[in-house]
Amino acid sequence: MRYGIAAVVLATGCLSTPPYQPQTSVSYTEAGAGGTATGHDFALRFADGDGLHFPDALMIDGADVMGHDMGQRCFDEEETGFVIQPTPRISAHGAPPLLNQLVPVLRGPAVVQVQLTWTTRLTCAGDHTPGGTSLFTVFPDGRIVRHDTLDEPNAAGLFTNGCACDSWVGGFTVATYWTLAWTPTLRLYAPDPSMVPSSADSGMEIANRGAACVDHGAYQTAFAWHDPNGTTIHGGHEVNKLLVIGRHFTVGDSMPKFGWQDSSALFVGRTGCTDALARAGEHVVPSPLTISEPGNAPRTVMPGILDGIYGSSDSGDSPPGLALTGDRVELSGPVNSSFAVWLRFPRPVAELRATRDGATGAWYLPQRVDDRGWIVWFRDRLYPGQTIAIEPF
Repeated sequence: MRYGIAAVVLATGCLSTPPYQPQTSVSYTEAGAGGTATGHDFALRFADGDGLHFPDALMIDGADVMGHDMGQRCFDEEETGFVIQPTPRISAHGAPPLLNQLVPVLRGPAVVQVQLTWTTRLTCAGDHTPGGTSLFTVFPDGRIVRHDTLDEPNAAGLFTNGCACDSWVGGFTVATYWTLAWTPTLRLYAPDPSMVPSSADSGMEIANRGAACVDHGAYQTAFAWHDPNGTTIHGGHEVNKLLVIGRHFTVGDSMPKFGWQDSSALFVGRTGCTDALARAGEHVVPSPLTISEPGNAPRTVMPGILDGIYGSSDSGDSPPGLALTGDRVELSGPVNSSFAVWLRFPRPVAELRATRDGATGAWYLPQRVDDRGWIVWFRDRLYPGQTIAIEPF
């Protein structure tokens, strides 16, 4: 089902509402067992075929910037996914799948959300079937929030001896990661410039940073993590020159039953790394959003750790969304970047509008999830003293 945006009508000259088909939006299109989440100038492609349906391309301005090299060792990072080194990487072209289910949860126009549920089988030391979920939430401004879980249910544990798919020295290392194709024209930035190497040589590494930005010239890609402990950016593999952005931890020579989860975000920017790092900072230390309804005490909410939407996965409500008692709600911040909020009205709502003093153009984008649930994405930051009112139209 493709979730549509309700048509809105300009009621008076002082109300500003977005057009029915705004230029800035996101959509999802299936392609076999895979698909693509597409924005105005970027796209994240989920692999089709026999392999795991992890993303295998990140398109910006029509070019794929994701890192690819099938010639490297079987457990090294490539494309996007997980590693349980020294076992085969878990990606679109890595370990064989047992369970491999890709589901588009939300299809736009304000938010696309895609969930991959997977398991694989390791070929060493008994019956080991690690698995997990990866939830990708894509917004119109090029923000992609990723939440991963990883689980090994066998309590017997693993040992590096006999589990390596290639020569390996050291203990198990577990990571979730992205890769970019490194070129000499790229420049790497972090909030602390002293931590940034001048080039992606074989010894390059940035460790335990909450955010970082890669400047491609015409655009930027920034990365952020809720928990910076264990994060690394390294690159300059002698063969492939991939830039690897991930969160790693080393377990040791043996690995018992374990669980893992991680929340990260990727940002596509156009106005330089300073702005991109400011957007990434909202993922590292998000701003609170105040929700006010007539007759009720204001509520302060934070974006969900699973998807970066205010009032979604962490609201405690089922189905998702901040449960409202009436038709009108007001939002106040400040919030230091674009953002989205998930609301659940007490009655069915067919059309929705938002108003803010001085707002013009397509400054917001509503998405109907079901008869009472709506997601609204806001293009601009919310400054101190500003208020956004949302109500049925």
